[in-house]
Amino acid sequence: MRKFYTAVLLIVFLSAGISAQSIINPSDSFYEDLKVWETLGLVSNLPPLRPYPEQMVKSILNQVMESSNPVQRERARAQYDRLFYRPVRVAAEGIGTFSMNNHSDTAKQADMSLILFGNYSFRNIFSLAYDLNILLSNKDPGEEITPANSAYPHDTYADSAEIGPMNVYTSFNTAAAVGTEKMWFQAGMNRSSWGDFYDNGLVIGPDAFHTGNMSFVINEKKWNYTLAMFMLSASPDTGNIYDSPHPEKFMFMHAVEFKPLKWLSLSYYENVIYGQRFDPLYLLPVSPYMISQQLTGADDYNLQMGVSFKIKPFSGFSWATNLFLDDANFNDIIRLDFDTKLRIGLQTGVTWIPEVPMVSAVLFDYTLITPYTYTHYDYSEDRVNYQNYTNKGRSIGASIPPNSDRITLTGKFEPIKNLRVNASAVFIRHANVNESLPWDVAKEYLDYTYDPEKSESIDTSGGIMDSPNAGKEYLDYAHDNLMFMEQETKQYTVQLGLDAAWELPRFKYGSLSFTAGYVFEFIYNDGVSNPIYTGSELDLSTNPTEAQIKQAIEKAKSVWRSNLRNTINNYFTLGIKFTY
Repeated sequence: MRKFYTAVLLIVFLSAGISAQSIINPSDSFYEDLKVWETLGLVSNLPPLRPYPEQMVKSILNQVMESSNPVQRERARAQYDRLFYRPVRVAAEGIGTFSMNNHSDTAKQADMSLILFGNYSFRNIFSLAYDLNILLSNKDPGEEITPANSAYPHDTYADSAEIGPMNVYTSFNTAAAVGTEKMWFQAGMNRSSWGDFYDNGLVIGPDAFHTGNMSFVINEKKWNYTLAMFMLSASPDTGNIYDSPHPEKFMFMHAVEFKPLKWLSLSYYENVIYGQRFDPLYLLPVSPYMISQQLTGADDYNLQMGVSFKIKPFSGFSWATNLFLDDANFNDIIRLDFDTKLRIGLQTGVTWIPEVPMVSAVLFDYTLITPYTYTHYDYSEDRVNYQNYTNKGRSIGASIPPNSDRITLTGKFEPIKNLRVNASAVFIRHANVNESLPWDVAKEYLDYTYDPEKSESIDTSGGIMDSPNAGKEYLDYAHDNLMFMEQETKQYTVQLGLDAAWELPRFKYGSLSFTAGYVFEFIYNDGVSNPIYTGSELDLSTNPTEAQIKQAIEKAKSVWRSNLRNTINNYFTLGIKFTY
């Protein structure tokens, strides 16, 4: 058995993870190129919800292939040949990941995949895209080796078969669409992304766990409209989220975008998350969700809205901004008091396509998530949360938790043909909002048991499962105070990454691709996301004195701080993929 395991690792460590060549993967290289083409003005007015159906993808590629830019014409032709070479294709892929840190911890992950994928169209009206992945991995779900705030590229489930030390998973993604590039209806099971920030958006990020979804899109020259429904998986606020999926959780979205000027686009969107019932009200195409909720008595659902704009002052440069509003104390804000409940996400950034040889693009963005954004308390008796901004326990939106901000700088290069190199630098701040709660507020967390079977279960990690509730009591302090980065203890994360993907020219029997990657990661005060109060600090039924309560709170914080440490991680990946 040990020899088998060693052989697997040797094979995989000669390989690299390259995503399946499928238009239903929002992280496919087609969408990486699309960001460049949009910034250069070769295509415009793209609907915010990706992936696109084949009708739209072919329309985009044809526009670029007919443009006056010879470099991008060639790239679009290569993408067309890669994506639509055959309606049925197979690939074998191996991924090896190795990590080590300054605490003498090392880990190895071996993934091998057999992939069936392709695209099929009928009469230019109906299209089907699919991606079936039979995956062998030595890691269980939730134990994969990834840098902080990053997601595993495959959507796996706890129920798996076993071959020796390897788990066998089946990951299936598909999308069927009917319509044209001007209007379509699409349904499938796949990952998605939303908005101008393709790599990690506030609304739907491409790393979010895949969902069953349906969408309707109208795409005109000066405007577009999107209506979408997502079938999610609910999970408990506490406990093992990977073993406890629950159905009947839904997310609805609609958005309209206008392009009044050639260089300006404006959009408005709404979305709502709820569960344990299906409400066709949210399928009405132009009914505002907030007004609809108030009319039907469903105003306790988790509703968000947002506005975004994009400015392209000249070809090769764009500035995009998205404001995601989760909840706010409007009375205070009108009085210009911003130290109040203000649960928002803000993302702003620029994309620059320099006229420099070998440089494909430069991207910079800043993301901010205030405390308790994305969270929502659900009064269900079994403590399964049908209303927070998660699918299968993972964030649907930004990959950083509430009470965080992030700066990202990425450079994309092509030193030789078909060799793509990405260099990135990321800086993240994060703090646990519970550290700054006053003693008379924090005491509400002291005598609850951390038990997912009990309705009093709580989470004081400061993450997406941590809503401003203790048991069933809302913390009024969170209604009147913003608390963004006001905590004494902060976690700082620095990540420096370099990865390369090289696809060899197609030969008689198929094509061969290689990738390699390295990430250096330094985390100062690693462990800030651990719970501060675990529920056994003090029994309030004994009527403790104020001094005893304060002592218990300070002791809990002291124990929490004592478990923080500085961590240096190094991640290495290598791999190979053969496609027939």
